[in-house]
Amino acid sequence: MKFFYFIFRLTLYTFIFLGIFNSSYSKASVFNQDAKNISRYFSGIISFDNFDYTNSYKYLNNFKETGKTNQSFSSRYIQSLISLEKYNETHIYSKKLEKKNISNFESNLFLGLFELKNKNYDKAKVYFDKLKPSLEHLLTFEPLKISLTNWSEIAISNNLKTIDLISSMPKEYGSFKSVQEAFAHCYFNSPRAEKEFEAIIKGEQSRFYRYNFFYANYLIGKGKKEKAESIVDLTLKKFPRNLLINQLKEDLKTNVKNQNKFNCNKIENIVAEIFYAFANALATQQNYKLSNFYLGLSKFLNPDFSSYNGLLAENFLRLKKYDEAIKIYNKLSSLGSYYKWHSSKEIALILDMSDKEEESKDYLLNVYKKIDKNLYRTFDLANFLRGEEGYEDSIELYTEILSKIQDDHDLYPKVLDRRGTAYERAGNWELAEKDLSLSLKILPNQAYTINYLAYSWIEKEINTEKALTMLKKADNLKKNDGYITDSLGWALYKLKKFSESKIYLQRAIKLMPRDPVVNDHFADCLWMNNKKIQARYYWKYVLTLEDTEKELRQKIENKLLFGLKKS
Repeated sequence: MKFFYFIFRLTLYTFIFLGIFNSSYSKASVFNQDAKNISRYFSGIISFDNFDYTNSYKYLNNFKETGKTNQSFSSRYIQSLISLEKYNETHIYSKKLEKKNISNFESNLFLGLFELKNKNYDKAKVYFDKLKPSLEHLLTFEPLKISLTNWSEIAISNNLKTIDLISSMPKEYGSFKSVQEAFAHCYFNSPRAEKEFEAIIKGEQSRFYRYNFFYANYLIGKGKKEKAESIVDLTLKKFPRNLLINQLKEDLKTNVKNQNKFNCNKIENIVAEIFYAFANALATQQNYKLSNFYLGLSKFLNPDFSSYNGLLAENFLRLKKYDEAIKIYNKLSSLGSYYKWHSSKEIALILDMSDKEEESKDYLLNVYKKIDKNLYRTFDLANFLRGEEGYEDSIELYTEILSKIQDDHDLYPKVLDRRGTAYERAGNWELAEKDLSLSLKILPNQAYTINYLAYSWIEKEINTEKALTMLKKADNLKKNDGYITDSLGWALYKLKKFSESKIYLQRAIKLMPRDPVVNDHFADCLWMNNKKIQARYYWKYVLTLEDTEKELRQKIENKLLFGLKKS
């Protein structure tokens, strides 16, 4: 299917190209007209759109001279070079564009960063001043240009007063501004640096946890190892799974050099982190092209900060570019035991999603046997085995964890919840109900635990009124969650409140339009609301869904024949 889609796009692009070539651009075409060159060009464009940077570069490289005047081409070509970390080629190509007075956003940006990295700050600022907004970079343009210009000025003047440039950034930049202020005080070795970092990490928003690493790193650089260790320990109490901090703690303990090297006295390191912030934000918006490009620039500016590859691997994973993701995770594995375990989990997940369940399971078990054990790694393995329907094995690991911790440990209610679901799926409802209830007694506002227990009661037709009350609470805790909305609608259905049930199940359908169970529930509800034609439509639709299990298919085939009986 992917092959035919590729051919379709190639054919479409070829027709578009020929149409353009034969009209307004015929006298100034930058490409040879023969079919082979047309095919190569559009193979490069399609490869780029498919995040296949190796082939994108391979094809587009044929046109690096003739394609210079085409800004769309030169932008894609530079992004391909950056993504492949061909920084010398990027510099040479960008300089050629400059000589011909046909520079674009990417070429001016890279040349500015190249000069900044080489401490030619006046030249860097000249290039940054040339940056003009383009459609692709429109959302990031203003804060990016302001930041680059400010840091150029800071480096040129080398005066503490230039921090005012950052302080005068628009208020709406909020935390982005605060982080740069902290880095600026760090850059100038200002006595306020610690205070600025403290202000960031004391914020309640979890997205700031990354900067705990930079604060601890700053303290280590100042010879304040004990205070750095204190910051690390306090961070891990709030964010016990944080990869950066856990690896730093392990490295401090074993006196191993941390592979994430960051020096706030180097402006290029600070600017690298600014690009990472943009790349992370773009990834959350699913703009993976620009995210990958900015990550490539981060790695150019600070090649010694190895964890930049973590976000790149995540981007490829989300894009289902599994081979690329695995290559990066294998690199990350060498950074220490925390990166090793994290990467191994992700590789196992990729193998599982590639229909290699047994290989996936064997791979992770083998890594677990060789790596140092801790509670969280055992918890991860138990969760993985539970997901692979190894319920008995997962229950054994969950029980092992519970025997080692007190009920005030952050893992305690989570382990009870997971063991409870494993018991339920293994057919031991009595123990499942006990674990789920105890988990909620410790942490009453776990929306998904509430949902699991209450939905199980509904299916077993016990405690239905209590389940309804609990599901209303869960729905308030997690607005617009399809699973919870469906459970609430189904509880109302079981209580024969069909009109009210329809409201919630219809909302669940909008949230999860391709979920077989949600569609089946909605169809049942429609039938009981005397909407029988519509009910049959949804039942038939469930039969077309790939994820519909065999047992549900059989039930729906019976419903299509006989409908539902009102009791």
